[in-house]
Amino acid sequence: MNNIFSKATSALPGLLVAGLLATSTVHAGGVLTDVPALGYSPQNMDKTVDPRQDFFRYAAGNWLKNTEIAPSDPDVGGFTLLARNLDKQLLTLIKASAAETNAPKGSARQQVGDFYKAAMDDARRDALGVKPLEADLQRIAAAGGTPADYGRLAGRLQDGVGGSPLIMIAAMPDAKDSNTTVMVLLPGGQLLEQDEYSKPEHQKLRETYRQYVVSMLNGIGDPVDTARSNASKILAMEAKVAGSMMSPLQMRDPANTYNMMTLDQAQALIPALDLRAFLKVQGIAAPKKVQVVDINALKALQRMLTELPVGDVKQLLRWFLLASRASELGRPYRLVEEEFSRTRRGLKTSPEQERVVTQQIGAQLYHPLSQLYVQAYFPDSTRREITEMVGHIKDEFATRLRSNTWLDDATRRAALEKLGKIDIQVGYPSGWVDFSSLDIRPDDHFGNVQRANRFAFQRDMARVDKPVLKNRFAVATKTTPIAVNSAYNFTTNTIDITAAILQPPFYKPGADVAANYCAIGGVIGHEITHGFDSLGRQYDPRGNLRNWWTPKADKEFKQRTDVLVEQYSQYVVPAKFTSSHPPAPI
Repeated sequence: MNNIFSKATSALPGLLVAGLLATSTVHAGGVLTDVPALGYSPQNMDKTVDPRQDFFRYAAGNWLKNTEIAPSDPDVGGFTLLARNLDKQLLTLIKASAAETNAPKGSARQQVGDFYKAAMDDARRDALGVKPLEADLQRIAAAGGTPADYGRLAGRLQDGVGGSPLIMIAAMPDAKDSNTTVMVLLPGGQLLEQDEYSKPEHQKLRETYRQYVVSMLNGIGDPVDTARSNASKILAMEAKVAGSMMSPLQMRDPANTYNMMTLDQAQALIPALDLRAFLKVQGIAAPKKVQVVDINALKALQRMLTELPVGDVKQLLRWFLLASRASELGRPYRLVEEEFSRTRRGLKTSPEQERVVTQQIGAQLYHPLSQLYVQAYFPDSTRREITEMVGHIKDEFATRLRSNTWLDDATRRAALEKLGKIDIQVGYPSGWVDFSSLDIRPDDHFGNVQRANRFAFQRDMARVDKPVLKNRFAVATKTTPIAVNSAYNFTTNTIDITAAILQPPFYKPGADVAANYCAIGGVIGHEITHGFDSLGRQYDPRGNLRNWWTPKADKEFKQRTDVLVEQYSQYVVPAKFTSSHPPAPI
């Protein structure tokens, strides 16, 4: 459950991804039997349906009749089918690495193979039980409620599991100085979405979550009655914190999240938690400045830390530690976590362990595994063909900007400048992130996960107050070569088109040009538009947050987009399509 704290950073401006995100890979030389063919197919139509009454079923009715959602998938479609097949192909690469006996320490094959062997060693994981968490559980139990105590505990969790329920940090380019990395101070992480803590339609989910907390706390030694009492307190604290946070829509506006201040000014917002103690325990120097994303959320945390008994706060910390690492423990902890995730996502069965491990390797050893993939399966010819296509699509976009009737000349020139500076790269980076110093062992799954997380986090934090690293294809699960995706980054004005997406149904070498342009060409064009949408248009060609629109063009843009806002605001989702267990990543 490594994404328990990732939602806060994903809400920040910076990266937009295309379509449904699938974190998987592609085997260009294999036969992907379940993936839809590239291009139009009349066999997918249902011509018995009147297109004036239901065009979707007219166009795709037979495909709907003949396609089933896999028991361990939440949905089905081109992305999902491709992801499932690609995971199978990627697993072949991983198993081949695991079978090697002489791969040099620190090499891609050694790291990928040993991570897999340790993750699949259920006997060892079961024998360890909850032992990997004992040291931190004891630290939480022994701590007091001073600002230094809270700072150190939150810092230990951030360093050990990647976040805390109190406060978190990340490193990002400064929105107004995109060449410099800044430390970002974020609200604490939570397991449920913001609305799921409060809206009546999610009451069933909240009860399922409560029972999950009870089961896990009971599993580490709490009597059932104690576990029930603590679970109620934990849910109440999480709900209170969630209620104080900005909504995802508010978080999308950089004017709300760009609150730059000194560390002392940030400390004044939350005197109950020592920020310097928080940083020190992680070995991180105090920054020159910090971007506070959600000021009101910090003030609410201050009230919680001063009003609640220390024991309640420690229960929240204890639960966060357990929940964020439950999937890395042995059975039964992992099975309880899997059952909660399965129920929450509305799945018939949980994903196979090998598939879960495959995706975890792709997320944590993203460049070592990507290197193996690119070497084996991604042809240079595809890279050249897509690069040529990119040039044609950019040219067409420029033509449309020039012929736009409502842009004034000043804004048009600025837009063309920004378009010209968009750097679109294809497949994989010119330079790989060096993972060779990361210690991956064949008999220490929990430690491998901890060290991989710490490696990525410390690498990012080392850049604070320094120039931004210009790594491409390096956002785990989103822009790596083994993510079925493409993405636009506001702060760099760049687009990464991953190797994995350059397969049917999005692209096929030698296929009809019109089909390729409609499929992957549509994806590329979609990403370019992000540089000029309601969020991307706020950033200039260098990725700095700056208004380059004239008042007249700004007004014209808003008038046109408000029409879409009004249209979508009128849509109502029928009750039969809503659920107390909506799909969510695990």
